[in-house]
Amino acid sequence: MNISLKYQDLLNFVEKNISDLVPECEPKSLYEPFKYVMLGGGKRIRPILNLLGCGIASNDHNEAIYSAVAIEILHNFTLVHDDIMDNSNFRRNKPTVHKKWNNAIAILTGDVMIGYAYNLLNKHNNHRNFNQILKLFTNEIIEVCEGQILDMDFNYNKNVTLDDYINMIDKKTARLIETSLSIGGLIGNCSQIEYNALKNIGKNVGLAFQIQDDILDMVANETELGKKIGNDLLEGKKTILVIKAKETVSENADKEFIEYYFNNNGLKDDEIKIMDAIFKKYNIYDFAIDKMNKYFNNAEDNYKYLKDNEYKELLIDIISKLKNRKY
Repeated sequence: MNISLKYQDLLNFVEKNISDLVPECEPKSLYEPFKYVMLGGGKRIRPILNLLGCGIASNDHNEAIYSAVAIEILHNFTLVHDDIMDNSNFRRNKPTVHKKWNNAIAILTGDVMIGYAYNLLNKHNNHRNFNQILKLFTNEIIEVCEGQILDMDFNYNKNVTLDDYINMIDKKTARLIETSLSIGGLIGNCSQIEYNALKNIGKNVGLAFQIQDDILDMVANETELGKKIGNDLLEGKKTILVIKAKETVSENADKEFIEYYFNNNGLKDDEIKIMDAIFKKYNIYDFAIDKMNKYFNNAEDNYKYLKDNEYKELLIDIISKLKNRKY
């Protein structure tokens, strides 16, 4: 199997179905932003993982297309609302919905996206696992909201621990990746052993992915990343880097700077380089990379429970590429 061609085939399949299934109707002030978001690019990792979960179990990905698009709509819904809360100006090098239109339209766009996601998921309502699929999808919406509020609460909490952080990113980021693979497996009528393996792979890859995002926010190429380097620090985010630095710094000047960050909920542009120097001085980047790799390795430990086919081969290749991504 040519892995690159297989991946491109799945990506084209996802893109075509997103284009076909995203509505074009009235009122345009609602559906134009919906289309703007959904056709605006993105890695499409979650819908492809959904298709792979189905393909690993059944050796055919086609039945999972409605859940795959529903999951991608759900993911983009979270981005639209996150961008409002974070007051972000750009997403994927394009103006965010609330900047291109306004906050009210962005809120309604996110809301209607959830409705359409459920409409698509309901096309699986004759599947024998539909009740479990619906429960997983609904629980994901609840948990991503819980994760988001935890992230927001961190803005006022000066004592966030690494355990708090892991719990937050598990809900906000990892659970949707876990749900993508799990629902795909259920649609493919996977065994319980396969289901457990897909869940574990998704959870661990999701945790690793968010830690990687925290690292890339400081070290990636700004053009490739699609947003300003150090943006998390400007917004006062309690990333794994900041939390570990608070636990680790020993010199008084460094302690004072970390306290300054927590007390002011962020930094100014010209202060990002100071925090970067602290991260390097105390090997904070190395700590985060080791943590990220631990979760990727945990995911890889579950490969042996999945049947060997081209979908498993592609899943392994995708996770390997995620592990080494630069943006």
